[in-house]
Amino acid sequence: MRAIFPGRFQPLHMGHIYAIQSILKENDSLLIIIENADESFTFKNPLTAGERFEMIIDALKDLGLTSKEIFVIPMEIIKNNVEWVNHLKVMAPKFDVCYSNNELVKILMENANIKVRGISFIERDKYQGSEIRKRIAENLPWKNLVPENVYNYIINNHIDDRVKKLYGMKE
Repeated sequence: MRAIFPGRFQPLHMGHIYAIQSILKENDSLLIIIENADESFTFKNPLTAGERFEMIIDALKDLGLTSKEIFVIPMEIIKNNVEWVNHLKVMAPKFDVCYSNNELVKILMENANIKVRGISFIERDKYQGSEIRKRIAENLPWKNLVPENVYNYIINNHIDDRVKKLYGMKE
């Protein structure tokens, strides 16, 4: 079976890695959908789709998670929620099951007769993009919350400075 895992990955963190590892145990291949690919340079979405793509691919390689068929697909915002699933079906390879804990995603997928499975969270209070962005902005420890390559990418490309500047403009 081929699974789909949509998310913003702002940034990719160890909770995402845990979910990806779990999904790959149950499926032959995985489509990682980078949601809101056309939004960047905001506090909620500071990273570009290209930056997120590079971090995801590098993390998968570094963690040895490329033994199965994995596609990483950036997807722009679809404002009409009902059309979102149809857009995924057109833009992505065929998939059988969606992994998400987002209630709207569950409703939309089930409405389109697509199976939805929840994702087990690990330490959700720490492993979420909003918490990591806040920690970056406030100079609090965050390195242990993301894969090493993600941390290095953010620091080496001065994305931490971007997040700090955007923090004052947060939505």
